[in-house]
Amino acid sequence: MTKPKRRRRTPEEAREEILQAAEILILKYGPSELKFQSLANQANLAVSNVYHHFGGVLEIKRALADRVLGELHRDLLAALAEEADNTPLIFAQNVMVRIHSILRTERYAKLIGWIALSTELGDMDDFAAPLPAMTAVVADHMSRHLPGETAQRLAQLITYNLAVTAIGEGLIGPAIQSALSMADNDANGAIWLGEHWKKLLDDALNDHG
Repeated sequence: MTKPKRRRRTPEEAREEILQAAEILILKYGPSELKFQSLANQANLAVSNVYHHFGGVLEIKRALADRVLGELHRDLLAALAEEADNTPLIFAQNVMVRIHSILRTERYAKLIGWIALSTELGDMDDFAAPLPAMTAVVADHMSRHLPGETAQRLAQLITYNLAVTAIGEGLIGPAIQSALSMADNDANGAIWLGEHWKKLLDDALNDHG
């Protein structure tokens, strides 16, 4: 079987394709497969070209982590912005479902897990960066009908539970669901988290109605 013919790429295109190849290798085989020869094969580049654009595997890891976390930041804030005109209760419910669906995807859950466990990439400050902004938007929206302190506390709790539950589901949820023979709805954290937070928000709104 002949290899596909290599085409000329701009430096930006080559770097992007190397990062895409790195992402595919991590998701499919795990970070141990992140080797220059594997990257070159996946991206259909010469090994020398991979070295030309990235000095080492750690540089590729850092560039990929930056790209993934930047995209996550944009996706989270875009989801919030699209729900901004809803009432606080509908806003909170919709945001929970949408943010949960973003974080639990195999791509984000696995890559965030990889970043968290890659000690050479540092701490998780970049991953956590959009979360305070997300919390502030949720709190601001709910503060139209709730005292500021109550809105802030509920927004923090929602963000924390969403992030932890969704990423955990994305990483190990399918295996646990299969082992316990659970139905899809029963294993969907967005549903039971939504029910829990609907009650909390209902109670808070009624107390300050």
